[in-house]
Amino acid sequence: MAKAMYALKIIFGFIFVLFIDTISRLSRIESEVEGEKSHHHDYSYETSIKAKRFYAQRNLYLTGFTLFLSLILERTSALVLELLQREEELKKAKTETAEVTKGQQRLIDMEDDYKKKVDVLNVQIKELKRQNLDFETLKKQASQQSVEYNRLADEHNKLERSLSGKTEVKKDI
Repeated sequence: MAKAMYALKIIFGFIFVLFIDTISRLSRIESEVEGEKSHHHDYSYETSIKAKRFYAQRNLYLTGFTLFLSLILERTSALVLELLQREEELKKAKTETAEVTKGQQRLIDMEDDYKKKVDVLNVQIKELKRQNLDFETLKKQASQQSVEYNRLADEHNKLERSLSGKTEVKKDI
């Protein structure tokens, strides 16, 4: 694309040189007509001068219009080139945005997974605390039953001793 822009600038320069040449030819013809006005010549000479003037004016208009169109073409091609560059930048930005969005989505998914894991672990902690409380309650009940069993066993032994003491007393009698 840079070569095309370079070629357009060269063509523009060439057309500009032609435009300047046409202006100089037209001014020479006009000065020639002014110099020859005082002399009366035949119609063929006047026709020849008018034809030269017509061709010079025509060339002036053509080169001027071509120069104008080449300026428009150069500006349009510069705008198209800039548009292509902006489209490439937009494509890159969209790609980067998509990558960032994917990264953000991945992080959001990871965060959700971790939140779910934390919730599961919190439920497990509550369950373990409840089980621990149940075990503590069971231990207390077991120790209380053990204490009660020991107390009852002691009472039973005491009663047996007291009964066996009475029975021995009766044997002695």
